[in-house]
Amino acid sequence: MEQSSILVIGAGGSLGRAIVRILRGQGIDVAAAYRTRRAGLKEMLAGMGAKPLQLDVTDTAAMRQALGEVDAVIFTPILTVSQSAAALLGAGQRAVFFSSNNVAIDPETDVYARLAKAEEAVLGAAPGAVILRPTMIYGYPGDGNMSRLIQGVQRSPIIPVPGKGAALQQPVYYRDLAKAAAQVVLDTAPSAHRYAVAGPEPITTRALYDAVARAAGARPFIVPAPFAAFAPLLRGAEAIGLRLPVKAAQLARAEWDKTPPPETSVILGETSLEEGLAALTAALDDGQHGA
Repeated sequence: MEQSSILVIGAGGSLGRAIVRILRGQGIDVAAAYRTRRAGLKEMLAGMGAKPLQLDVTDTAAMRQALGEVDAVIFTPILTVSQSAAALLGAGQRAVFFSSNNVAIDPETDVYARLAKAEEAVLGAAPGAVILRPTMIYGYPGDGNMSRLIQGVQRSPIIPVPGKGAALQQPVYYRDLAKAAAQVVLDTAPSAHRYAVAGPEPITTRALYDAVARAAGARPFIVPAPFAAFAPLLRGAEAIGLRLPVKAAQLARAEWDKTPPPETSVILGETSLEEGLAALTAALDDGQHGA
């Protein structure tokens, strides 16, 4: 399709930069927007052939102007941050927003209930929008998921696995997620308004921990831990205002499958878990902090 320009919001992050690279590789004109100025970022984005743009998604006037200069936009910040911009989109202007696969899995928990409401608000304000619901995103240092687990197995001789370790996971490599976003924004007639985006195959939590240990070159003892049993205690602590590193809702979901529900339209990534973990481990070893 002919596409004159796409705005990528959040181009300062690893996922945003990956999207910029993919679009520029297809010859698309890209406006690469970032909120916080960092040393070398503007030059990095310009080096990709994109137009760097410092922009705050909550700045209505600046957002309206930026959106008026492009045909489509990808918002990489989570939907609860970016939803207000949906009302600024032009009639029929294509847009991609990011939510979470947990919206379909755990709709009662407050954070996902808010995301579900944000999804409805976005689709009501912008009929041309598509919402991506990624599963566990991993693959860059600081991803908050696998990076932490890799470092944990390298440091500790004993690693607890949630519950029996039988719950299914389907982590998605961040560059595959970037490809999905580019694919969807370039599609003038997507078949759905919501897609789950997941890795190629599901894997049990125990097998996932084993794969992480192999990738990290570590041999910890991986032992089952009945974390879900502690969820009521954490709820009590949260009720009296204690701030804890793990939330009760997270523990309660420890033995739930995190794969896309059967009724969901799904985009599957191509990167195997082994390939993604190998790349992440190498990036961590090299001390990289970007895509």
